Amino acid sequence: MDRSAEGILKYLIELLEIYLEELSTAGGDKFRLGEKYAYTECLEIIREWENAEKSGLCYDVEKRFPIE
Repeated sequence: MDRSAEGILKYLIELLEIYLEELSTAGGDKFRLGEKYAYTECLEIIREWENAEKSGLCYDVEKRFPIE
C-alpha cells in the first residue's frame, strides 16, 4: 500500500464506499444508521481535499448514499 498522504486518503475513500454499500443492503437499526452518518460525514470532509475528484470522489455523497 502507498503510505503517502494521497495513498492513504485514496484507500480511506475506497473503504468508506465499501462500508456504505454494505450498510445500504443491511437493516436500518440505530447503530447502522449512526455508522452511515459517520461514514458519510467522513467522505464529505475528504471531498474538501484538493485531489478528491481525481481520486474518484467526484459525486454528491448524500445522493449516492442517502441517509434513511
